[in-house]
Amino acid sequence: MAADRPLRREDSQAATRTALLDAAEALILESSMPGLSLRAVCTRAGYTQGAFYSNFASREDLLLAVMERNLEERVRTFGEMTLDYRAMTFDQTMARIGEWLATVSDRREWAQMAIELRLEAVRNPALAHAIAVAEQRIDVLFAERIDDLVAHFGLTPRFRSTEIVETLLVLWRGLALRDNGDSGSLPVAEIFITCMRAMLGRPE
Repeated sequence: MAADRPLRREDSQAATRTALLDAAEALILESSMPGLSLRAVCTRAGYTQGAFYSNFASREDLLLAVMERNLEERVRTFGEMTLDYRAMTFDQTMARIGEWLATVSDRREWAQMAIELRLEAVRNPALAHAIAVAEQRIDVLFAERIDDLVAHFGLTPRFRSTEIVETLLVLWRGLALRDNGDSGSLPVAEIFITCMRAMLGRPE
């Protein structure tokens, strides 16, 4: 049996970066953003501060990377979920989105993360600007998917795609935080899909 090949330098650095991001996310969720220190992140990830600065220029750079990774994951999964929409009806597409929303196990954590980052940005103008730029880029990607659905199904939306995306993201964060997983919790997916259908001009 051949010996395992050593990691290439770029693979090793990518693994280090991922570990630091994972550690930062965990600490943010456990103890909130203000208490997040670089030492705590490095200790949690098992790396030195030198390794940290090989991957991130500053604490703000780390926080921005945390946010971008979360948003990009949502864009990717949304894209995968709607990949087969051309072979489905509009109702089937909405049902598929609803099924995905209902089974996303980390939705509360994602919403909490987004709010923590925004609270930090209120106190940090440089981070606020960087987040605004990153969110605009991500919103465009989401909006392109909305535009595809609109064109394919011949919809007449009541709002621009970018406005739909911004509204739905805000709605999703709020609903996700209120959904505590109990039997009496809000039907998050149902509420989200109802609003999405209305904004796309195809209410039930």
